[in-house]
Amino acid sequence: MSDDSTKSDEDSLFMAEMSGVTPLKTDNKIKLKKTPNKPFQQSAVDDAGFTIEGVFSTAEISEECPDILNFSRSGLQHKVLKKLRQGKQPIEHRLDLHGLTVELARLELIEFLAECEASGLRNVIIVHGKGFRSKGKPVIKPMVNRWLKTAESVLAFHSAQPKDGGSGSVYVLLKKSVTDNT
Repeated sequence: MSDDSTKSDEDSLFMAEMSGVTPLKTDNKIKLKKTPNKPFQQSAVDDAGFTIEGVFSTAEISEECPDILNFSRSGLQHKVLKKLRQGKQPIEHRLDLHGLTVELARLELIEFLAECEASGLRNVIIVHGKGFRSKGKPVIKPMVNRWLKTAESVLAFHSAQPKDGGSGSVYVLLKKSVTDNT
């Protein structure tokens, strides 16, 4: 038997086997929400007269930082806090502060919170890391703990579930923005 007839037989056998098969759709990509592209536009002084630099200070942290970060403003429903702790809210946006200096992390966090507010995002995650590369104790984690407590747009936060980074990440619940109609 020649190579051409063998190839022809193989082709016809293959086509016979594939007769009832329909091709997969080429649209097999995960659809992600696009990151908001609105530029950060916030004055250095807010309505209460506090400077952003004062609220988001880079002053050295002297207090101990707990392994699990947890904070909530009064008046939040228990169910809402429970869903936050359990990571059951869909994450709408993410910020990774790994490897940044304190000053750069501060600026990134300020811009991130402004973007989220402008876009009406409510459930976000911030990855601050566990401080394994720091000398002795974490550096960014306690600063994020302090900064988020002072940010007016933050209603609550809690260390993430292991699947989302555990104690190296924090789920954040933000206030509804004025333009958000949901």
